[in-house]
Amino acid sequence: MMMIVRLFPKTDLNKVWHYVENVIAKESSKGVTPLYATQAEGMMSVGVIFNVKDPNNIAHFLTETLSNFDECHHTKTISLMKPVFFQIPKKKPENVQRFIIRIYTHPKNYKTIYNYLIDHKYPFNLFPIYVSYSLGDEDIVMNVAADSRQTVNNFLREKIRTMDGVDSASFYPVVKAKRFAPLEKLIEEQKKHMESRSKLPDGETDKRFDWVEDFEEYALLTGAFPGDL
Repeated sequence: MMMIVRLFPKTDLNKVWHYVENVIAKESSKGVTPLYATQAEGMMSVGVIFNVKDPNNIAHFLTETLSNFDECHHTKTISLMKPVFFQIPKKKPENVQRFIIRIYTHPKNYKTIYNYLIDHKYPFNLFPIYVSYSLGDEDIVMNVAADSRQTVNNFLREKIRTMDGVDSASFYPVVKAKRFAPLEKLIEEQKKHMESRSKLPDGETDKRFDWVEDFEEYALLTGAFPGDL
């Protein structure tokens, strides 16, 4: 099971990021593995994505690891339920950036919106990374890659906000990220939740999209677990 822990600072978001890199990244056990961390413009938090065998396993991290970190004002823990990951096409725009999309709606609309996002025919310049129920900070969270903010804004305005039942939807560019787990581990976890209805031939997929081997390289697209969301 994947869980997101969002850490909110008292005053300095950079201190939170530094703590995530140097302390939380090493908090791996049999039950909990930190996969990667992201920081998105406008969200005022650092999100750490964990793979956990049991939801209770995250309790040690929340009550022990964070207890000595004074800069953390509060946290929010979100379970990713029924996450669906998509194959990444090799043919895509040269300059693409990852974005987090957060959708809010009434419970009666959860399934309709979730299925719409999975089945939607996406354009060349915007493609999904993953879709999941989150039911925490937001109701549905989605990661996409697109060639510009305007492309994502148009997608929200024309395809999501116009849907019956969508109360609000917003997007946030991923500006900093770092992978903690080995690339092979992330690819393995991705395959467990791969969307089969849009299966592409192996020769047409980019299995290493979004990942950098140099952990010091903060590329805009290393924030996902396609691979974030």
